[in-house]
Amino acid sequence: MKTAFRLMTILLGLLAASGALAEELELTVYNNNLALVKETRILTLERGIGEYNCVGVPERLIPETVHFKSLTDPAGTAVLEQNYRYDLLDRGSLLKRYRGQEVKALVDDEWRTVTLLAHGHPGGEGQAIGRILEVDGEIHIEGFILPELPEGLLLEPTLLWLLDAKKRGRHEIELDYLTEGLGWRADYVAVIDNDNKLDLTSWVTLNNHSGRNYEDARLKLVAGDVQRVSSFRAQNARPEMAMDARSFGNAAKGFQEEEFFEYHLYTLGRPTTVLDKEQKQVELLSAAGVQAERRYVFASSSYQEDREPRALDVKIEFDNSENDGLGIPLPKGIVRVYQADKQGRLQFAGEDRIDHTPKDETLSLKLGTAFDLRGERVRTDLKQGRNGRITEQSYRITLRNHKGEAITVSVQEMAPSRQMWRIFNASHKWEKITSNRFEFEVQVPAAGETTITYTIRN
Repeated sequence: MKTAFRLMTILLGLLAASGALAEELELTVYNNNLALVKETRILTLERGIGEYNCVGVPERLIPETVHFKSLTDPAGTAVLEQNYRYDLLDRGSLLKRYRGQEVKALVDDEWRTVTLLAHGHPGGEGQAIGRILEVDGEIHIEGFILPELPEGLLLEPTLLWLLDAKKRGRHEIELDYLTEGLGWRADYVAVIDNDNKLDLTSWVTLNNHSGRNYEDARLKLVAGDVQRVSSFRAQNARPEMAMDARSFGNAAKGFQEEEFFEYHLYTLGRPTTVLDKEQKQVELLSAAGVQAERRYVFASSSYQEDREPRALDVKIEFDNSENDGLGIPLPKGIVRVYQADKQGRLQFAGEDRIDHTPKDETLSLKLGTAFDLRGERVRTDLKQGRNGRITEQSYRITLRNHKGEAITVSVQEMAPSRQMWRIFNASHKWEKITSNRFEFEVQVPAAGETTITYTIRN
């Protein structure tokens, strides 16, 4: 009876003093395994100094970030102390409390009184590993019988406050804190047609390993790389947000986007539930008819020579602009591209990762290498100065197209780094891109080839 009474006391104490569940809940999730939880709870306070428990918080809560405020009487309610207790009731913590004490143990199929020196992890047939039961006032746990439940163990993580309240009665409190174990990413699905127009859909994937369920929460996502330091300080001030909000699809159900500090904030237009140990997906955006361009790229390093032909890279590029059907800040993620075959069935064409991309920037996705396109780069001449340093090189680049249609290829060349250089006797027009990179853009006929020659002097 003593053990049963103590177990019941723990349960009643947690429920009565905690204010039960959150009245309102807002969840802001960041890219880097971090979330801000904002809750409104009802807490019944006595006048003067008293202890109060708050359960229903995540196991991976960061205690030093907790912010408590009484909305009913903010001036008259003060937090004197706060403790985060996470010594939870499980097999290890329970048996650890009885080390060196007498307990009943199953020895050779017989219950005997023994001294517990250490505890292992038995796994006999039919035993439920980790099971803890109360039977007639005794605690049964995997081959042990303990006389009572020791003090100090909790059924779930708990915040313990020592509050000084001037006003007795029900208080509406605001509770803010950061927790680890929550993160999100964006995944994109792009379907491209034969006219190089694509339909783009983005899904948010939420992963919750924080040790708590978030029911009917207002969900917000922050896109951007927020810096964190090893010793995190709570920030009670609330940043101002620019209210230039844009809707994604149905504003009442989908996300709205707005600028927030130097990041972007996406707010879901309806409450949602995020369960612990759950992966959840919600549509972020959808755009149709985005104009794209298919590009073929043959890139080489400054001294590279090919012993055999190699395939050309194939890329899909499009502008993130309103004129091209987008113009939306895109969170970083993986873009998977599909195209229909002759029977109209979608086939996977490749994928690439994008970084956080503001509007009016160009996205370039490398999807793979082209089966029917080959190129090779050969050095045809070399001159050296008196000191043995290479001063002039000549190259021949051959591009072969085995497709039934003409294509345009971007040939990207690298000049020797940290040197002055000039191009002579180029067979095709070229353009300087950076201090050590230049590019030819040439046509390769159907079932034909194109040869580029040039000399570089440095």
